[in-house]
Amino acid sequence: MINFIPAVVRLGELRHDSGYLIAKFLLAIVVIIAVGTLGGWLVGRFGQPRVVGEMVAGIALGPSLLGKFAPEVQHWLFPPALIPHLGLVAQLTIIFFVFLLGANLPLGLLRGSGSQVTMLGVGMVTIPVICGILLAGALPGTYRPDGVPLVPFLLFVGVSMGVTAFPVLVRILEEHDLSRSRIGALGMAVAGIGDAIAWCLLVIAVAAAMHDDSSAVAVQTVALIIIFAAVMWTLFRPALRQFLAFAEKNSAARIAAIPMLLLSAVGGAFITDWIGVHAIFGAFMVGLALPRENPLVQNINQPIERGVSVTLPLFFAVVGLNMQIESLGNLQDLLVCGLVIIVAMTSKIGPTTLIARLTKLTWRDSLGLGVMMNCRGLTELVVITTGLSVGIIGQNLFVVFVAMTLVTTVMTGPLLGRLRLKTSS
Repeated sequence: MINFIPAVVRLGELRHDSGYLIAKFLLAIVVIIAVGTLGGWLVGRFGQPRVVGEMVAGIALGPSLLGKFAPEVQHWLFPPALIPHLGLVAQLTIIFFVFLLGANLPLGLLRGSGSQVTMLGVGMVTIPVICGILLAGALPGTYRPDGVPLVPFLLFVGVSMGVTAFPVLVRILEEHDLSRSRIGALGMAVAGIGDAIAWCLLVIAVAAAMHDDSSAVAVQTVALIIIFAAVMWTLFRPALRQFLAFAEKNSAARIAAIPMLLLSAVGGAFITDWIGVHAIFGAFMVGLALPRENPLVQNINQPIERGVSVTLPLFFAVVGLNMQIESLGNLQDLLVCGLVIIVAMTSKIGPTTLIARLTKLTWRDSLGLGVMMNCRGLTELVVITTGLSVGIIGQNLFVVFVAMTLVTTVMTGPLLGRLRLKTSS
């Protein structure tokens, strides 16, 4: 769980730990962003979304690759004293990313989606979650950290199987000229419903894991989250709509709009952190509450999104710096990794395809929808990093899920290309 005041104090310690630590901090940021940008550019040449290259670049900078072949360089660039400070910047980046995730969910599509999208959205989350729960129950005990209750662990693994990366999916659909097609719009709507359900289940899993000593406390935590969400929707959203309407006519208010939204995201993160769940949930709810009908909202989101895209490699680097691929050091780990990938793919693609076919879509469109829902990307990394940070999963299962995330994300674009879905409505 993020604790903002200690984190800020740690950032201040950059001046005291060493005379050159602040310089190394800045150098590390430059190196991470440069390598991440290069990785994103390289994979883009092969038709993959930039986020895939940034993910691989972040892992490459850690002990699993750079630390393996040039340990002195890796240790000099990223000394242990520096990693918590990089982690703080990465956490702030993720708070703003999740805020944008909530802001960009297609609520308009969801409201008018009807029974077809609802059936697909619920099905494409429910079945993978159930499969993930069954898989988690069959895993050896070494994959559940000591002291973690069984129910939160099962639910978290299930949620990790049910996630679809809405932002990455949108970029892939745009690259394949499918974002304005009927099947593309359907895919975004279904992914939006699925993400909303998955985040609700994630709140329950995290709350239960963090308050396992008292079921009453866990119930109270979930109740506070529900109250917070209701306040955001019934009070904050109308107030924000009024402010943005005023900002359209007032230049000073328009200038203040971006700082106000960023402070709102951080404030929401602080509140949910104080309630007792992860800070990202508050930022997500603030994003959901944005009044999308206001023309300023999209213009405001664009500069925030550009800033997040620049600093996002920091998050991947922090994941890589804290990840040891050697965790998959024996045959059992490799078999579990393969099983997780197979279950993740089949539980998403198969059921989504069959449900879509039952709603009268063609087999080609149905399979295309299943492939879209199998894309996990950055959203999955945020979810499993949350699980690692609060102790629901350990390093071994974390590495397994990172591998599954890379495989399912990388395969989405090429499979959609081979299906040759119609690019027009």
